[in-house]
Amino acid sequence: MEKLEPDRSFGFAAVLGNAGFLMLWLGQITSQLADRVFVYVLMIIIYQLTKSNLGVSLPLLAFGIPSVLVSPWAGVFVDKLDRKWIMVISDLLRGLLILLIIPLIFKSVGLIFAVSLLIYSAAQFFAPAETSSIPELVDRKNLIVANSLFMLTWMATSVVGFGLGAPLVNLFEEKGTFVAAAVLYFISAGAVLLVPLKFRSVAHNPKGHVWGDIGVAFEFIRRNQVVRYSLYKLFVAATAVATLSLLAIAYANEVLHIGERNFGYLIIAIGVGMLLGMGTLERLRHYVKKGTIVIGSFLFSGVILILLGRVTNVPLATLFIVLLGVGNIYITSSIQTILQNKIPRQLRGRVFGVQNMLINSAFTLPVILFGAVADWWGILIALSALGWMVLLMGVAGIFLPKFKTV
Repeated sequence: MEKLEPDRSFGFAAVLGNAGFLMLWLGQITSQLADRVFVYVLMIIIYQLTKSNLGVSLPLLAFGIPSVLVSPWAGVFVDKLDRKWIMVISDLLRGLLILLIIPLIFKSVGLIFAVSLLIYSAAQFFAPAETSSIPELVDRKNLIVANSLFMLTWMATSVVGFGLGAPLVNLFEEKGTFVAAAVLYFISAGAVLLVPLKFRSVAHNPKGHVWGDIGVAFEFIRRNQVVRYSLYKLFVAATAVATLSLLAIAYANEVLHIGERNFGYLIIAIGVGMLLGMGTLERLRHYVKKGTIVIGSFLFSGVILILLGRVTNVPLATLFIVLLGVGNIYITSSIQTILQNKIPRQLRGRVFGVQNMLINSAFTLPVILFGAVADWWGILIALSALGWMVLLMGVAGIFLPKFKTV
């Protein structure tokens, strides 16, 4: 009997065999790693200067504030200008600006915060340009696979980047780690330059007003129930990740007693959970609907967070954190796949700019709120409160029809 060869034009084999996609993926990986390593070092520096959980929120605010103020505008430019050069310039600017912070280490919190705002303002242009470029590089039949892989990588590099911060700081100290982050940005720029993207502008508001272009994206989100509620859920999931990142330093130092510099190892545990989730989600989705997976994962993650708020044992806490990684990737990957199928090409830059705003804005008000709760009532109370918020999102998915259908 003739042996059947696997179909390499479909699925992960085809996507990973696409050289242009691989270069864009490499650009995403190195850029995201640089972002998170940079934030990791900032969090250590600010914690050492302020000795406050609320103080640690400053670097995260520098990441979140530009998301609210810049991301919608960035999406408009992504639809109008050459996406490849938007990504390259964003990388180069971030690499150069991060080197400017080195002389400010342990000297001026205000100046560090100001330069960080500039760095993450430049970052807001990269994400929508990147997400909008995927359909131009990958066949339509492989688009879901490519988008799922990018979302998995986005989440994984977010946590692995924090995890890399621990050994990098221990090996190179703070200044050397800043240099390493800048080099990662430059590598990303070089990779994106090799991506075979052609400039293709799309139709815009006939009056040519930027506000009109932004308004079209918000109107599309308002009218499309699936997209709207999916974005709500992504916001809650991002809030959980942002808050865990904020509290991890004090949790490692004050609760688990493993030292403030080693909090990144807890973040690595989330990354391990995400890898496990990535390996099991593909099989699970054949038997369970995406909406059910999302609801169940919110319920599961909420319970785990509440239990984590009662744990002081290192092995058990690590196990719970791994399980949180599994739940998070189930949520984010499923929702991102839904969004990619619902957003038309001519609106991708703007809608993904809004998505980037919502996800990253989880690093602003929620971070301040949970940082204040941790300072006033303790780390474990803050984790329990976060768990109840996530759990209630799952409960809403059970009892509210609109959430359930999404």
